[in-house]
Amino acid sequence: IAVLGVGNVGRPLVGFLLQKGVSKIVAGDVSADAVAATQAAHGSDPRVSVRVLPKGDLSFFGEAVDILSPCGYGGCLNDTTIPLIKAKIICGAANNQLLDPHTDYGMHAKGIMYVPDFVCNRMGIVNCANEQYGQVGPCGSFDDPRITIHLGREWPNALFNIVKEVFRLAKEQGITTAQAADRLSDKFVRECHPIWGHRSQQIIDALVAEGWASPPKAL
Repeated sequence: IAVLGVGNVGRPLVGFLLQKGVSKIVAGDVSADAVAATQAAHGSDPRVSVRVLPKGDLSFFGEAVDILSPCGYGGCLNDTTIPLIKAKIICGAANNQLLDPHTDYGMHAKGIMYVPDFVCNRMGIVNCANEQYGQVGPCGSFDDPRITIHLGREWPNALFNIVKEVFRLAKEQGITTAQAADRLSDKFVRECHPIWGHRSQQIIDALVAEGWASPPKAL
C-alpha cells in the first residue's frame, strides 16, 4: 500500500495497516517534519519505507502497489497522475481528490477501483458530530459502540456496506464510482433525520432566500 501524505491522518493509518499485517507500506510526504515523525514512529519496521517527496515529483503515483491511499492534498487525481498509477484500488482520506469532480479521468475504463473520498473518510465528521453526546472509553479507542458500528459489517450503513453499494450501483448503471456515490448521497439527503426531520433542507432554503449564493453587492 502506498500512503501519500503522512500527517495527522496518514501517519496513524500506517500504524493501523501494520497492525492488520500489511506486507509492504510505501509512504511519502512533501513535509520533511511529517516524514521524520513517521520514521520515528514506524521506521524501525522493515515493512515500512518512507521518504520526502520533492514538490513536482509525481513518481510516487507510479509505485508498484495494490492500493494507493491519498491522505494529503486535494486535486491529486487528475489527467497527469492517473496514467502513472499502477495500483488497482484507490482509497484514501484526502478531501476532494479528483481535480475535476465531474470526471474520473479514465479510472473506470482502466480497471481502477476508486473509492470516493467522502464515502470512506467520514469518521472524522462522525466523531465531531458525536462529541456532544459524550464518548464511551478513552479517546481514540474502539470502545464506543456508536463508533464501531460504522466499522463493522452488520449495520446497513457501515462503511464496508456503503462501499459495496457504491460499486454495485456503478456496475449496475454503467457509471463511475464517483457518480454512483453522488447518486447515493442524493438519495440519503432526501431522507428525514430521525430527530430533526428535514432541517437541512430548511437551512438550504433559508440561505437561498437570503441570497447567500448571489454575487456580493458592490460597495
